Amino acid sequence: MASPLLIFDFDGVLVDSEVIYLDVEMAFLRELGITVDWASYVREFMALGPAQWRAKYAGLILRETGEPLLDAGFEKLKSESRRRVSEEMKPVEGAEAMLERLTLDRCVASSTQLGFLHRKLDLIDFSRFFGDGVYSGDMVEHGKPAPDLFLHAAHCMGRVPGDDIVVIEDSVNGVRGGKAAGHFVIGFTGGSHCRKGHGDMLEEAGADLVVDSHEALSDWISEELRAA
Repeated sequence: MASPLLIFDFDGVLVDSEVIYLDVEMAFLRELGITVDWASYVREFMALGPAQWRAKYAGLILRETGEPLLDAGFEKLKSESRRRVSEEMKPVEGAEAMLERLTLDRCVASSTQLGFLHRKLDLIDFSRFFGDGVYSGDMVEHGKPAPDLFLHAAHCMGRVPGDDIVVIEDSVNGVRGGKAAGHFVIGFTGGSHCRKGHGDMLEEAGADLVVDSHEALSDWISEELRAA
């Protein structure tokens, strides 16, 4: 029997970048006179595949203002997000130590476009932990919350249905995707974007377990998967 496989989301789980994306996206909306509830926005928008996110974000703007999100506006938003993430992101506390200890097979499955995903991994020197095991929403037809990315990652890692596969996710859309793929899903609330009630959101989405730190995640891995 194959040893367990861990599939990590990236933003908000390994790197504390979701709070930056959210800040940029909400500031853009405020410039248009649109105010959104933090928890509702996080639940509905966070971790969607790029195409799905753009369609949903543009739909919100059109509904609230009557005006479409033009390509120029989208590119401005995307450029500002990438600039700030590249300059400001840091590993989530404890992530590096957890990965240093980890002996199990692992990979990354992120909605981020592949080129920028590799750049972010390089910027925080986390590429060394994953090798070729880096999978992006670019690689599948349907991004999160569809199961496609998780199924693709598992297949590329040589896994078949029934293998022990654990997904670590910080978003409702990610949790739903992991569960739809048939995997055990751990909801992670250690990122600085996780406010009160975030863990409850992940549980409601179907998370099998919620942990609030990489130390807690490491303890669970050691106890339940018999590995550090």
